[in-house]
Amino acid sequence: MDRSVCVIGGGIAGAGAALALPDALDVTVFESRAVGGRLASRRREGCIYDVGTDHVLLADGDLRELVADAAGDSLVEIDRPVKQFDADGTISERPAEFPRFSGRDGIDTLVQSLFETSGARIEEGATVTALDRRGGQWVVTAAGHRRAFDAAVLAVPAAAAVVLFEGADWDATLRRELARAADDIAHRSIDVVALHYPFAFGADYYGLVSIERASDVVWMGREQCKRGHVPDGESVLTLQLGSLWSAANANASARETAIESAHYVARLVGDDRLREPDWWDHHRWGQGVPTDGVDAALYERPLEFGLAIAGDWVADVGQAHAALASGLRAGRQLAERFGSDPGA
Repeated sequence: MDRSVCVIGGGIAGAGAALALPDALDVTVFESRAVGGRLASRRREGCIYDVGTDHVLLADGDLRELVADAAGDSLVEIDRPVKQFDADGTISERPAEFPRFSGRDGIDTLVQSLFETSGARIEEGATVTALDRRGGQWVVTAAGHRRAFDAAVLAVPAAAAVVLFEGADWDATLRRELARAADDIAHRSIDVVALHYPFAFGADYYGLVSIERASDVVWMGREQCKRGHVPDGESVLTLQLGSLWSAANANASARETAIESAHYVARLVGDDRLREPDWWDHHRWGQGVPTDGVDAALYERPLEFGLAIAGDWVADVGQAHAALASGLRAGRQLAERFGSDPGA
C-alpha cells in the first residue's frame, strides 16, 4: 500500500508541498475554505480581480519554469512596469525587477493548477480541528472524522498552527516549542480595496508602490494589465492600504474605506474621475503579512517525526513566492525522509 501524507492548508505553500511529494505517495489536502488561501480572486460583472496577493514575483528561473509547466496557458505575465511614489505623491521610475504573474482566470487558479498537477486529493471545506501523534502516525480530525497518515505537512497561517500545536496529543517537548514560536510571529493587517470604473484608465505602468510604505495607500495595481481580467473599456484598480491606516481606521465601514481610498488615488494620479467608482469591493486580512519568522533550525526538527512545516511565516518573508518555495522544500524534505527510511 502507498504511504500516505496529508497536507493541511490549501494555499500556495500547501500546493508547493503537494507538488514536491513523489507520485508514489498517497497525498490528501485538507482546506478549510477554498483552495488559494491569500492568493484569492473575486469575480463580478465580467471582471476578475485579485484581492489578496496581487501577483507572484518569480525571480528564480527554476521556480518560474515549475509554475509555468503546471499552469500552462492560464499563467499570465504582467508586462507593464511598476513605478513608485514618495510622501509628496511624486511618481518616479523604479529599478527593473523580475517578472510578475497572475492567472488568466484569477491568481487563485495558479494554486489550483499546482494542485491539479500534483495529483493530490483535495478536500475543500474540511477544517482540521486536531492533529495528534499516535502509533508513529499523524491522526487528523477533520469534518468530524479521524484519519491516520504516515506523514504530514502543516501549511497553515501561524495562528492556526498555534491552535493545532497547543491542542495536539503529542507527547514531545518540541510540540510546546513549536506552539510558542508560532505564537510569537507578529503580523500586520492589510485592507484591500477594489474599485471599478466604466471607462479605461490608461497609464504606462501596471502598479504604483509607496517608497515609504507608510502612506494611506501603499500599492495600486491595474487589473486590466492582467490578460482576461477586465473587459475592454473598463478599469479595476486594486489598492492595498498601509498598516498604520488600517490600524487607525479599524472601525471604518467598508464604504468609507473604499471612498477614501478612491479619493486618495485620484489625487495621486491626477485624475478626478477616479473619485467616483461605480462599484467597489473591500476585504480585510486580519493577519495579512508576517513581519518576522521562526528559527530555521526549529522547523527542521519535526522532520524526525514525519512532520514538515511550510508557509510565509516559516520563510520569514510575507510574499507568495517565498511561501511556495517553503512548501516545495517541505515536500522534498519528506520525500527524502521516505527515500532514506522506507519504514519510517
